[in-house]
Amino acid sequence: MRMWQVIGLSVLAALALAGAYALWSGAEFEGRIAALRARLEAGPAASATPDLPAIVRTYAERAGGSSGGPAVIHLTHAARLATAVGQPPSDIAADQWASTAMPGIVWRGHGSMLGIPLVVLDSYVDGHGLLEARIGGAIRAAYGAGGPFDKGELQRYLSELPLLPDAILNNSALRWRQVDATSVEVTADTPDGPASARFSFDAGGDIVGIVADDRPMTVGNSTQPTRWVGTYAGYRQFGRYRVPSHGEVGWQLPEGLFTYWRGEVTSYEPWPRSGG
Repeated sequence: MRMWQVIGLSVLAALALAGAYALWSGAEFEGRIAALRARLEAGPAASATPDLPAIVRTYAERAGGSSGGPAVIHLTHAARLATAVGQPPSDIAADQWASTAMPGIVWRGHGSMLGIPLVVLDSYVDGHGLLEARIGGAIRAAYGAGGPFDKGELQRYLSELPLLPDAILNNSALRWRQVDATSVEVTADTPDGPASARFSFDAGGDIVGIVADDRPMTVGNSTQPTRWVGTYAGYRQFGRYRVPSHGEVGWQLPEGLFTYWRGEVTSYEPWPRSGG
């Protein structure tokens, strides 16, 4: 057999192995995402109604929340995401599942950044946060777990509460405190300490802003507490729920606010769907 034939067969074998690995790795990643979702769905039912400031209870009830409501809310959204200052944003489509009886969220996004297809997992389940991005759903491009990610992903869950009126009314792991006439603070615990965020209300009683003073931001190979701010707008009716359909979040950096996420809710439903 000629040398070029040997080389050609070796290349084909390597490509076949790489393709098989990519298929296996992608399936394994999707399986882990599905397992996290299943753990959310199998979580405890609401055990007690939290003690809520009147402004928060009024918001949640007007938004369609109810005591003993659905255990999980599923929503989809379309967004624009920039991963660094000065980088052009990329289009992202995502599914999100969030628990209403305990802190828990699983977010699966997919899109293309700088021409590279990515699948991203952002989750907080059973007290642990995880961020993982994979090229083509198979090759790991970014990974974060541990104490700072537990806190950061819990704060991410807290930021979703304006879209989760059932969680406001049913999640007894949350502690609420009225700060002044138009703002409240919500806190939940992680093994490394509490995580908090503050919501601001407009004159009509809608939540329009959030601030977390110390959300861990990844910088190189470490994290540092950084002020994290966001806005809510475009309140819409989704079935019996009236929640904000537009959101933006960003890091308050020394040079100014870096808004890295702008998203629109495209669908909203209790989960599992009726009959499934």
